[in-house]
Amino acid sequence: MQLNNKVIISAAGSGKTTFIANDSLSKKNEKILILTYTIDNLNEIKKKIIKIHGVIPNNVKIQSWFSFLLSEGVRPYQNYLYEKKRIKTIFFTNKTSTRFVKKENVEKYYFKHGEEIYTDKISLFVKECNEKANGAVINRLELMYDRIYIDEVQDLAGYDFDILKLLFKSRINIRLVGDLRQATYSTNNSCKNKKYKGSNIYDLFIKWKNNNMCTIYHKNECFRSNQIICDLADSLYPEMEKTISKNYKITGHDGVFIINKKDADKYIKKFNPQLLRFDRRSKFNSENILNFGASKGLTFERVLIIPNGPMKKFLKTGDYSNLEASKAKYYVAFTRARYSIGILYDEVCRVQGINRFNVNDI
Repeated sequence: MQLNNKVIISAAGSGKTTFIANDSLSKKNEKILILTYTIDNLNEIKKKIIKIHGVIPNNVKIQSWFSFLLSEGVRPYQNYLYEKKRIKTIFFTNKTSTRFVKKENVEKYYFKHGEEIYTDKISLFVKECNEKANGAVINRLELMYDRIYIDEVQDLAGYDFDILKLLFKSRINIRLVGDLRQATYSTNNSCKNKKYKGSNIYDLFIKWKNNNMCTIYHKNECFRSNQIICDLADSLYPEMEKTISKNYKITGHDGVFIINKKDADKYIKKFNPQLLRFDRRSKFNSENILNFGASKGLTFERVLIIPNGPMKKFLKTGDYSNLEASKAKYYVAFTRARYSIGILYDEVCRVQGINRFNVNDI
């Protein structure tokens, strides 16, 4: 059987959601499922399809990752593994659940109160059910869908990768889409497949490509940010392909700038940037401010960043290792603006490509 699985690695601002919407809408004779982790992203996909097509077609279903696992993998086949109670819902946990419980104790290993399945165990449960049912989980999905898109694939973790592998080996055309540099969320904190978590998932894709399980494509054209902004964001991930900006508009204030703190009010009044901070510990007196993570998926004309400790060290030294621990969040912040990024900072900046803005030029 010739597999036709594709992994599409998209840069920020490359039109990832638009691609999924247009590509799925073009497959009018196929039964299609679109999956994503967060509810916000699920709603964005729905809005994009409705904007393009007017309605969501009958052949397209859009569902969250956990809802899919529960409705199509867990409940129809749970009796192969667990017959005591109906599994009602999912129990979301940020920790590794049932660390000291053996897998043979099915009720305590997989469930809270015997009927709420842990988020870090649900994919394993589906995998086990599929094995005990001689592949029935995947066989049923093959009858239901011709094509499955999984968006924000960088958010998957743990045993989710085992489910991806099963889907890749099925007769369904699989499309994985995501920006590996924006891995700010995670479906679970399982230790399973930990080496592939976040942006490291690319190593897994390369492995699958070498095993002829998929083809990898790169969407590197950015329709949001200008090239100076793209270059700054790319510098966080030098090992990945460079982003090519398609934003050629010149506004007179374009690029990345250091802003003296005493000039903040005047700068904000002139350019009306969206304020961004790493988290609430970065103090600034304004209601118009977002944490880096909360700005994911959003676009602004301009942003003004309130740097935290690691970012100040980065600006002072030019050493990117200061941002390594949370570089996905910094990448998100650096890729929100179309035209300019301002950074409030009074000391000498040693990062190439960032210039100090002279408030007297306003």
